[in-house]
Amino acid sequence: MQYHFFVGNDNGNSEHDLVIDGQIIQQPNVNCRVDQLPWSDEQLPESFIKQLQDQLVVTIDSPSARPGMYYIGKFALESGEIIENLQVGIDQKCDMDLPIVNTLSQIAAVAVQKAFDEEKKIPESVDVQVDMVTALPITQHSDESASKFERRFMQAPHHVTVHLGKQRVAVKLTFAYTKAIPEATPVIFALQKNPEGTWREGDIFGEFVQTYQLDKGFNGSYFKDKRILHTDIGDGSTEYPITEGNKFLRQFVHGSHHGAGYAIEEALEEFNKLIHLPNSPRQFFSDVLKNPRHKFHDRALKTLKRPLEGQAKQILLNIRKQLTKARNEIDIICVYGGGSILMRSVLYPMLKELCDEREIQLLYVPASYAVTMNAQGLDAFVRGKIYEALKNKATPLVEQGAKARTEEAS
Repeated sequence: MQYHFFVGNDNGNSEHDLVIDGQIIQQPNVNCRVDQLPWSDEQLPESFIKQLQDQLVVTIDSPSARPGMYYIGKFALESGEIIENLQVGIDQKCDMDLPIVNTLSQIAAVAVQKAFDEEKKIPESVDVQVDMVTALPITQHSDESASKFERRFMQAPHHVTVHLGKQRVAVKLTFAYTKAIPEATPVIFALQKNPEGTWREGDIFGEFVQTYQLDKGFNGSYFKDKRILHTDIGDGSTEYPITEGNKFLRQFVHGSHHGAGYAIEEALEEFNKLIHLPNSPRQFFSDVLKNPRHKFHDRALKTLKRPLEGQAKQILLNIRKQLTKARNEIDIICVYGGGSILMRSVLYPMLKELCDEREIQLLYVPASYAVTMNAQGLDAFVRGKIYEALKNKATPLVEQGAKARTEEAS
């Protein structure tokens, strides 16, 4: 079986959001390296297919990551094993194995699912050609770090064995081209267009339309010529790029080491005491916060309130700095990202007052859209004309580099 996938890949500190072949995948961005398969009983390999992302076990053979068997995402988080995650404010994503391993694993899983759906049987092997756009935090993004991250995907084929119980599927992944861009900058594409390529409309803009009494036929075309200060609040960083139309204004590149993850790290010790645990990973706390029915939910919120207020004030301070630098020539402040959901009750009133004072509109993206805006923007980018032009320009250089590496190896 052979496939070609377009991939928009948002490797967040807490959550891994990808759009693979048009399908949105959301998983905790964690893994753990193990020595053996977790299943002792014989299970039908077909029973794994539907919920494969939630029980993903792979063996990685790649020049860009430590080889071995891994539990990925939710399965790793719930395994009780010692997990690896991205350390907030410490790890450089371009250097880490985790983004490589998890990206390869999720693409391989979708390939196996697609082959099964089409052939109605488990494939022995699948070959996938990948075109991908991914992102690095603005505080970590440079020509050097982006190039390094891109090369780790493109330098050679990667081999992933997807384990369906005792049965194995060999997946070979070859990245035709990969582009790493600053986080938040592709979101302008997701604001304007939906996944089908038409102007975006609907409840994503409901509060915005009501607040500013805009036309009932409002859609994403409104943003095509606007100057937007983005505020992408993640776990480990917040990005504040400014875009004008579809153009990223490089003179206003700015990011800060503030986000929901710092608040969670600060609250984690108290939370663990309240639930009588010696320790628990940040992702567990995040999952408790996302689930209002969880028995620890109220205690998690209680411990988080003060640290969140501190982070929100720092983010507001950085927004003010960007507005000063831009001489307040901003049409809209657009807030999104996983951290924006937790911070909304604290941050929204502060921001609304600031925007009203400076004659700026505030689009605070609803929770149901906030987390995937980056992934959807990356997906729109990888399917667009800009990516195609970049790929065509870079292909001769990529091929030349691959040839040089082959000759050096021989």
